[in-house]
Amino acid sequence: MEPFSLHVSSNAVVTGLRTPAAAKPAPKDTPLIVALHGGSYSADYYNATPVNSASPYSTFLGVPFIAINRPGYKDSTAIPDALPEGRTFLQVEGRYLHDEILPAVWKAYATDYGVTSIVILAHSLSAPMTIVAAALNATETSPSFGEERQEQKQRDGNVEGKGPEREQNTSDEEEGKRQEESAKETAGSYPLAGIILSGFGTTANVPTMTRVQPLVDPNAPRITFPVSLKDELMLFPPSAGFTDPDVYEKTEELNTSASVVEFVDGIHIWPSYWREKYAKHVKCPVLYTLAEKDCFWMSTQEAIEDFAGAFENSVRVDKGVVLGGIHCLELCRAGRGWYARVFGWAVECGVAFGMRDK
Repeated sequence: MEPFSLHVSSNAVVTGLRTPAAAKPAPKDTPLIVALHGGSYSADYYNATPVNSASPYSTFLGVPFIAINRPGYKDSTAIPDALPEGRTFLQVEGRYLHDEILPAVWKAYATDYGVTSIVILAHSLSAPMTIVAAALNATETSPSFGEERQEQKQRDGNVEGKGPEREQNTSDEEEGKRQEESAKETAGSYPLAGIILSGFGTTANVPTMTRVQPLVDPNAPRITFPVSLKDELMLFPPSAGFTDPDVYEKTEELNTSASVVEFVDGIHIWPSYWREKYAKHVKCPVLYTLAEKDCFWMSTQEAIEDFAGAFENSVRVDKGVVLGGIHCLELCRAGRGWYARVFGWAVECGVAFGMRDK
């Protein structure tokens, strides 16, 4: 994969990794997979080792893949500390994904890739922002960047719609302005064909949460989790056999600081509003999966049904458990099967989206 940096319409920047455009045209109705990492990781999560990478599956099926550094991770502009009144961090982040990130990605790369829709792949703490964006995609029109868009922001309390601010880098000022103008042309506009969610649920694994929560200081802006703890919980010890040895050699490099407020929201606040305010409004197909040995969430049949059942208006909800999987599905040995499922399911969504009016 190759790095990219993209200016969005709010004068912020989004960075990440992407697969190169293929030399030959993509098959008809090919989707673009846009991947979002969980807390304390980055876009590198999806390209950790030659085996634990989305790249070979992208090449084999001809499905392009873009992994985003979420706001505040690596060089992607952070969400402002001062949140709009009445809005939570995950709501603001989801609005920003819907209003600015996805439209900018679509504008910049859809033509080069020859794709006709987007499928979002979300792991762990990126699941909430994905659900918010999918609900907004289903319920809102796509106004222009002008007066109608500004009125929409005012109706929303000027929330979530206003993306992060950043200092303009003079070395890329001209390119930034060009990309910003391009983003403005399609702000709020992208064809969403499906969402894939893993590593997030409704029934917490209490022993693990009890160990982790004392490390999260609600008064601190960010937290860096010890690599040894992440290896133990999210990958299991090497002796357990869930993860190949070369992954452990990369965990220090993959580790990043995380926003404390996203953990606080995801654990304590999100459960109170996500079903009625967002999940019930999602209309696109949903693939929901937990790992058999997820350290943070219980993967019982009841728990799976509870989460998946929130998407009552989705045209299709597939759900299940990855046997032999752990929280960081894409990093474990079972991740190869998971990646195959992700790409195959995304192709189905892309074709169905292209045939929706037939």
